[in-house]
Amino acid sequence: MKDLTSTSFGYLIAFVLPGIFGLYALSPWVPKVGDFLQSVFKADASVGPSVVFLLIAVGMGLWVSALRYFVFEKFLCKKHKLPPNLFARLIESGRLSFFKAVVDEHYRYHQFYGGCAVALLALFPGWLRWNWELSWQLAYTSIGFILLELVLVSSGRQSYIRFVERGRTIITIPALEVTKATTISEESGEE
Repeated sequence: MKDLTSTSFGYLIAFVLPGIFGLYALSPWVPKVGDFLQSVFKADASVGPSVVFLLIAVGMGLWVSALRYFVFEKFLCKKHKLPPNLFARLIESGRLSFFKAVVDEHYRYHQFYGGCAVALLALFPGWLRWNWELSWQLAYTSIGFILLELVLVSSGRQSYIRFVERGRTIITIPALEVTKATTISEESGEE
């Protein structure tokens, strides 16, 4: 049951939450999206629109993830790559379960931070478009957006780099150490 829970949480933070944020980021640009979001977030909303909203959020999360892939993995982190024969090596060495843990612990967080960074790139100009009036509040909010973007980009980049480093480590661990780690986890009752 532990794997189901961690996997579900991983998909939630990797696709659903950035998808919701992406929909919200589109609302200043596409008024019908804003209207839809208002109807879903009403206290008396029924289950039907909520289910449709979640399905649309997953779809938007996949779009955001595609953009995140190009921004982070092809541009910002292009020097950090996993070996092309990674999965064959993981399967033949029996280390696939270790790699899945690394995906849950690092890559899913990278997907969240990177996806939110991509969505924020659409949200800020849309917000600025409707709130353009020179004032201190505009300046402070703009600085807040920029700082949040920097934090998200930095966190997404570092999470991806850690994911790649740990993925490479799993491949290069001698077989004896993997056997010890498996034995220790079995003795402690972990599955």
